[in-house]
Amino acid sequence: MDMGTIMVVPKYRISTLSLLITFGLVSASAAAGDWQLKPSLLLDTYAYQLKKESNDAWDKGAAAVLTPDIALLYDSKNLVSIFGWQQKNIFYDDKQRTDKSLDYINFDNRLSAWDKRLVWSVSANKDYRVRNSQRGIFSDEITGYADLSKTSSLGTSLLLRSAAHNKIQTSLNLTARQIKSDSPENSDDLGNFNNEFYAAGLSVGKQRRGNEFYWQLNSSYSQNERDIGSNLTSKNADVSVGLPLHRSVSWVNRARYETNDLTSYTNEFRSIGTGLEYRFGNVSYVNATYNRYTQQQLEETSDGYWAFDMLLAPTRRSSLQVTLDRRYYGRSVEVSGNYRLQHLSARLTYNERVTVNNGLEQELVDLGFFVCPGSFTNIGDCFVPPSANYQLAAGESLKNFVVADIEITENVVLRKGGSLNLAYDKSRLTLGLNVTRTEDIYVESDRLNRTRAMSLNAKWRLSPLMTLTSEINWYELEYSVEQRTDKNMQLKAGVKVELNERSDLAVNIRRVERNSNQTQFDMQENRVWLSYAYRF
Repeated sequence: MDMGTIMVVPKYRISTLSLLITFGLVSASAAAGDWQLKPSLLLDTYAYQLKKESNDAWDKGAAAVLTPDIALLYDSKNLVSIFGWQQKNIFYDDKQRTDKSLDYINFDNRLSAWDKRLVWSVSANKDYRVRNSQRGIFSDEITGYADLSKTSSLGTSLLLRSAAHNKIQTSLNLTARQIKSDSPENSDDLGNFNNEFYAAGLSVGKQRRGNEFYWQLNSSYSQNERDIGSNLTSKNADVSVGLPLHRSVSWVNRARYETNDLTSYTNEFRSIGTGLEYRFGNVSYVNATYNRYTQQQLEETSDGYWAFDMLLAPTRRSSLQVTLDRRYYGRSVEVSGNYRLQHLSARLTYNERVTVNNGLEQELVDLGFFVCPGSFTNIGDCFVPPSANYQLAAGESLKNFVVADIEITENVVLRKGGSLNLAYDKSRLTLGLNVTRTEDIYVESDRLNRTRAMSLNAKWRLSPLMTLTSEINWYELEYSVEQRTDKNMQLKAGVKVELNERSDLAVNIRRVERNSNQTQFDMQENRVWLSYAYRF
């Protein structure tokens, strides 16, 4: 079975202007819809203390930040669009730092048709962020601008799928993305780069398992184009067939193919297997198959192994799927679990994938539990949706308030990562807990980076006009090449008071610490600031 010609994706240079013009024309032609323009102005005054080594004196300073903010929203039956722009104008009280004017842009459009069987999305954003975590993952524009990289991305995707009532379900997904990143003032040795990503995925089959024949075919093709090093081309395909033997037992056959191709690194994995599946409940099942595989990486090897796949869905509010299989690097595991009550939601995930590092955070996935309005928000502005069927309104997005991907590089990595997310919202209290663990194995070098992270966010509505917020972030980062381990912690707390329907006043404090086994990287920061927001 030669899967080398599974799918061909034509590559065209992504044009920002052409995409924006196209969606501008679509928006202008929309007759029935709701336009909203939400301008606002934010004034922040900061006082801070910064110490980068244990034996250094405190660097004390103050800053004022004036931020005009514009959000343009459009909502109709078939088109949802949001454009957000912020300009942070930062003024310092000393000559040690230079005043700055920084623009932040977020642009998202989603056009759907035929009862959402066709969905076309376009997104673009520009911001300033850390791309090398060794420089400090909590660095921001106020005290750590020299370590921030101006990063912009542009992406589009097209989804075509069959109607939900069809026995045979088909979906086709095409994606194109571009990411640009400039070197920060304090060089991180990564330079400027401009990468592009193209992908196509096809899924077709009868997914409903029952007392009859079923089958499923999935295939995907992706290519990462890099400035440094060769391009990464990945191809995947799998097919499964089930033949009923009894009311709840089926004979299952499966075949898989995967290849990841770099000039200096190529692997190929093929497997075929057979086994039995037991079904129970409405959609639950468990199966076991014995598989023979052939693997090509430097040299060809062949052997056998057992694979297991299980889906437990005792209720509509809970499910757990676990897959134990094998890939070119050895045993693989995938876990996906969800649990939802009226006030409590939980999600457990674990997966493994090979990709360019800067593409990890750009994947179009469900980002979290909290519904947040606008492009630039914190937990004080967000809420947990009342049901699993909640439909996002114009300008709303899902967030988790945890930085899972804190590196932006051109390196190809094998990412093994898992997370546990909990959200609680009842009466006046909102809580969010996120625990993550990732392991990045660098394909083209001997580097291994590990991240363990925990984030706890809380919002307490003291009164209809007053809200208390707090945040705890903890990250432990291990860098194998440097033999370095950093423990990073950030504590934040604040009180926001609604003065009237147009303005808010808030007081916030922040404490940041980084303790490293190499003491020259230790740092501390204390900060307090006053914020005033006015909505026109």
